[in-house]
Parts: sequence; C-alpha cells; structure tokens
Amino acid sequence: MHKYFIYPLLLLSLLVNSCKTSEMTSQASDPQRVDDPSPGQPGQADTESGQQTTDPMKPDEYDTRSLTSQMNEFSFELFKNISQDSPVQNLSFSPVSLNMAMAVVYSGAREETLNQTAEVFGFEKDLGLFHPAYHEYLSGLTQLAHDTLVDFNLANRVFLEETYPILQQYRQAVEKWHGGAFEKTDFVNNPRGAEKHINSWVEDVTRSRIRDIIPSGTLDALTRMVMVNAIYIKSDWKHPFEEHKTQEQRFTTIEGEEAMHDFMIQREDRIPHYESDDVKAIELPYTTPELSLLLIRPNAENIRDLSPYLPSQGKYMEIIEGLSTGDVHMEIPKFKVESEFALVDYLKQMGLQDIFDQRADLSGISGKRDLLVSAILQKVFFEMDEKGSEAAAATAVVVTTTAIMPDPEPQEPFRFIADRPFIFVLKENRYHTPLFVGQFVK
Repeated sequence: MHKYFIYPLLLLSLLVNSCKTSEMTSQASDPQRVDDPSPGQPGQADTESGQQTTDPMKPDEYDTRSLTSQMNEFSFELFKNISQDSPVQNLSFSPVSLNMAMAVVYSGAREETLNQTAEVFGFEKDLGLFHPAYHEYLSGLTQLAHDTLVDFNLANRVFLEETYPILQQYRQAVEKWHGGAFEKTDFVNNPRGAEKHINSWVEDVTRSRIRDIIPSGTLDALTRMVMVNAIYIKSDWKHPFEEHKTQEQRFTTIEGEEAMHDFMIQREDRIPHYESDDVKAIELPYTTPELSLLLIRPNAENIRDLSPYLPSQGKYMEIIEGLSTGDVHMEIPKFKVESEFALVDYLKQMGLQDIFDQRADLSGISGKRDLLVSAILQKVFFEMDEKGSEAAAATAVVVTTTAIMPDPEPQEPFRFIADRPFIFVLKENRYHTPLFVGQFVK
C-alpha cells in the first residue's frame, strides 16, 4: 500500500581553508587535541555541555513554544522570499531541515556570529536556554518512533575527519542536545571514498529517495566534517480518497492559463476547515494525530501573485486556532513537486552576514576561528495522491575556514475547491512547526 513519507535530510560539510591547511595538519597530529583540547585553548570557558551562557540570571521565560514560534516566523519569511523569486514555479521547501542543520552549526557559533544567527533563525542567544528548549522539540519529534500509526526514524551522524581536532565541549553538545553520533572519516586521503560512503548511508536512511546528496568532487582533502541529519516518516491519510472518484478538471495557473489535471474528490464530515475574507483552508489528517497537511487557497479567482497570501506566523496561527471540524467537500489536485535551492543569498538578505566570510566565529567547534559557511543547499521532493503524500528533502551547509469540538453539521458542506494556486504546509501538531511549506501554482 502506498504510504506517506517524509525524508528530510540535513547535510553539513565543514572544510578548512587552504591557507590554514599546514597549521591545522600540524595541530591535528597531536592526538591530545582530537577530542581533548589542552588547557587555556579557546572554548574552555564553556560549560561542560558545550553551552555558552551569556546571561545566567535571565528568568526562565524562554521555552520550547517560544523557540518554535520564532523558528516558524523565520521559516515563513524565508519561504516568502523564495516564492517571490520564483512566483510561477511549483515549490516545496523544508524549514525543519534547514533549522535542524543550522542548529548544529549554531552550537559552535560565538560572539557576533552567534548573535546574527540567533536573530535570523529565531534562536535564543543564551545557549544555556536554547539547548534545553531545542532538545525538548527534537525529543518530541523522536517520540513519533513509538507511534504505532507511523513509521518514523530520526538519524544524526557527524562524519569527522579522522585527524581533525574538535573541542570536547562541542562533541558533548552535539551528542547531548542534537542526538548526534560521530564517525571518523578519511577525507584527507580518500575524499571520493568518503562521498560514496556518506551517500550510501543517506540512501539507506531514506530508502533511496535521496541519491548522491554529495556530488562527486564536492569533498576534498580540506574537508573536516560532514554532518547529516535524516528524518523518515511513513503514514497514510486518516480519510483516504477513493481512486475511482478522481477525475480530470480545469486548474487555472498563476499565469492565467487553464490546464486539465487529475483532481481527488471526497466529501468527509470530520475535516477541520477555516475561512476568512481572503482565504479558505482545510487540514487533512494522517493516521497519526501527530501530523497533518494544511492547504490554504486564496478566495480571489484570478491570482497572479501568491505572495500576499503566504502566511506569517501570526496568520498561520490564526488559521490553526480558527479551524472548526465539519462536513467538507474537497477537490484537490494530485501533484508532485521537486525543488532545489541555494540559500546563502536569501540568508544574507535576512541579515546573516558574518558566518559566510572571514568574520565568522565558529570557534565553539574547533577552538579556533578557522571555519566559515560557504554554501547552504537544499533539495526537496513532495508528492501527494489518494492514499497519502510522499516528501523528501536534503539540506547541505558547507563550512569553510575563515482537540477541536465539531460544529453543528451544516445543511451544505464547506467547499474547498483547489482549482487555482494554493499553499500547502505539512506540519507536526504539538508545536505546529512546518516540516514542509510549498506552493502549487501550475
């Protein structure tokens, strides 16, 4: 039986600048530095967990809901920027993939690099507060592994150059707060072999949905770390569509053209729905109550620009809190979207600057200011049909040195006809964080 899948994959490759190669190689030859930096090195002032507490007297007002609310704000803002650059393209983006990747990098950020990353991504600047809140969120996701209605797997791996020294505090932080495991890898002498090994690991975790996440030639003798986080989720719709009811109907594209497309058709009396002056929305539940797919369709008949309808965190929560369960007639296209993004320029426009140049301070990783982020890439696959939906995502960050009560049943059902451009948000239902955000416009 066709199931619902998510395979967000996070990939981080940490490289050391060629101008530092000889220095780093020399230091790496000292086995004492590989995981146990000598006294007095940068980073020793950190706490045992690798935290850097900037305000130990700060009231405990920062919790996981605060974190996820801020992350959601960032996620929707970034997707809006992406959408505005590609208004006539079908898109799918994975905020959780990017956020989880950057959270691992953030654990090693210090000073202004930490401040900028926190401000852009919505992370708490005090790592002593950020780490527990983030870990609670991550733990909530991993609890899906115990849900018999969903097949879930979350795997984290840090492939570490076998001669490269990292601070013990950073290792502890990644293992404790991010659930990461380290694996020594020979990037210096066998980068092609390392690429194949990591790609094979990724294929295994994602059941071959993500192939060749690292293109040949990406890694070289300067590579020091590749961090990978892969999520796998598989579940059916709670109310599957009947295939014999699927039929061809007109869809009006963002460019005003009409095209025939396969629409899934169903009437169901247990669907959460919402309506305002400008949009209609429905929430399609999966067999697990922990996940759902939110569809948002503008009311305007002639849509030439979807960006005004893309939700902010405030509008998103207004929709979610305004959902009421009732009888809904749905007509929704079957679709498949594949997207690929280079995200550095978007993040620079949002205010993340230092981490991409010589001003970067990621000294919480190695004890030295020897790393910078040179690329952040993401690939996403999303498909939905009568039985469920399938999604996959991959994010690569290259670092280089320098319960709702039902309303009374209406006489007529709420109608949700997605025959024009619409937005979709695949979310987890504890904190309502978007795992995937996308637009279907053509």
